Amino acid sequence: MTATHERELRRALNDTLQSVHPSPPPVETIVRRGKSIRMRRGVVLSAVGLAGVIAATSLGLGGGQHAAAPPAAATITAGPNGVFASGTANGHPWQLAVQNIADPGYSCLPAITLNGIDADPVYPAPGTAAVVGLGQPGHQVGYAFVQLPADVNAIVVNGDTNVPAVSASVCGWHYRVAGFAYSLAEPLRVTVANPPADWPPAFSMPVVSIQPPSKTTTAENPGLWINANTARVESASGTAAWGDLPNKEQWAIKVQFGTGGDCYEFDAISSSGSTQMGYCGPVSTPDGPATIMALPLGFANGNGATGYALPESPATDHITATLSNGSTEQATSCLVDGRAYAAFIVPDPLTLTKLTWFDANGQAIASTTALPRYGYVQFQP
Repeated sequence: MTATHERELRRALNDTLQSVHPSPPPVETIVRRGKSIRMRRGVVLSAVGLAGVIAATSLGLGGGQHAAAPPAAATITAGPNGVFASGTANGHPWQLAVQNIADPGYSCLPAITLNGIDADPVYPAPGTAAVVGLGQPGHQVGYAFVQLPADVNAIVVNGDTNVPAVSASVCGWHYRVAGFAYSLAEPLRVTVANPPADWPPAFSMPVVSIQPPSKTTTAENPGLWINANTARVESASGTAAWGDLPNKEQWAIKVQFGTGGDCYEFDAISSSGSTQMGYCGPVSTPDGPATIMALPLGFANGNGATGYALPESPATDHITATLSNGSTEQATSCLVDGRAYAAFIVPDPLTLTKLTWFDANGQAIASTTALPRYGYVQFQP
């Protein structure tokens, strides 16, 4: 971790710790979080929108009169691979862990992961909480964690389930977290019984709910964590790919890695204006599935293109795209904060028909034709 990142983290932790003074009783507030689609000022003739499918509701958390008091307990230490919570929900096994999600050989990046796949890059800070839903049909289960101070041994979920705090360490950072699964069919209520004097009587965390399936778009954001009270540190960013089109449009695909997920921008600039589309997707572990992101964008001259971006696994040397006219294009690679990404564009009226992953020996190790026209899909190379 750079000195700049460490200074930013210390400042963020100080701000978080200073903010936990006693506050009035909570007022339930509804916070809507749609998909992150943004367009800057400029000439925008066409861009495919995406319907928001996850709603985040901020619910009051505090020492309720009906909360069961968690018993005092000795410090519990996370198990192998940083696992601090696990179980079975609706027949699906799950586990939450504190892990390093940097590619091998690069600086350590701490995160909390669900099933070793979907990661939330979050630093230690008491009061930080996050939830995630996987959107599996009939599953209807959410997963959550809360970071706790040293003198809070447990939280109470929905008035009757004690969830202990567990200590875990990674990348030289020390976490104290309580993790659990919960049903999306009922409101989530989390309390801290007998909180210490310096712990707020109320704090907030989000609740994820999966909307009814749509006939035209993906019905959920699987693996995209929603954070509350996140310790703010500067996100790493970089340009994954750029170039010129025959019509003299200049374009670039940028990637930003941080607590909001893997976020991408597809920019186009011409003499008559500029356009932009952005989208955030789930963060994967190095060996997890690739989130293949599609960003369709209309250019000022009435034409358009779709930008594609995805993380590269450590075993991947390069990725080749096959287009609808039979031509192939090798994706441009870049490194952002110790993680490899690949990106390219498909100009209209062509479409992407296949992606192929190759190793250092030039051997194809995986391929898929299940590709998005907009939004994203997850694929395990």
